[in-house]
This record gives sequence, structure tokens and C-alpha cells, in this order.
Amino acid sequence: MFFRHRRRSGSDPLVRVRLATLILGGVLGLIGMRFDNAVLVNVAIGLVLVGFLLRFVPHGDSDADAKDREVRGP
Repeated sequence: MFFRHRRRSGSDPLVRVRLATLILGGVLGLIGMRFDNAVLVNVAIGLVLVGFLLRFVPHGDSDADAKDREVRGP
């Protein structure tokens, strides 16, 4: 509705990996803060950053999307 310039090209194969890294990073961060463990907190920060950076990884077109563009044109 608000962002019509963005098109949906099907499901994103990295959604589960992204969510897993963000959730695991959050849980490890809370555990590290609870036990005052700087190593766990730093690992958690790294995992959250990886999860965030995965947002910018482009995913390839699926076969159905390529066929749809061939039928409709550019």
C-alpha cells in the first residue's frame, strides 16, 4: 500500500536463517547479561549484526518469477 515500488517476488529463502540468528543473538545476549559474561554478549552482538546484514543479501529469482516476466514482458 505505501511502498508500491517494491515488488514481491515470492518467498525469501533466507527468512528462517535471518530469524534464527536474530532470536539466538537476543537470547544469548540476555543470558550473557544475566551471568555478566562479556564473551556471550559480544557473540550475541555479532549474531544480531549477521542477522541484520542478511537483510541486504539479494536472493535469486525463482523459475516461476522468470516465466511470469517472460509472459508479461519487462
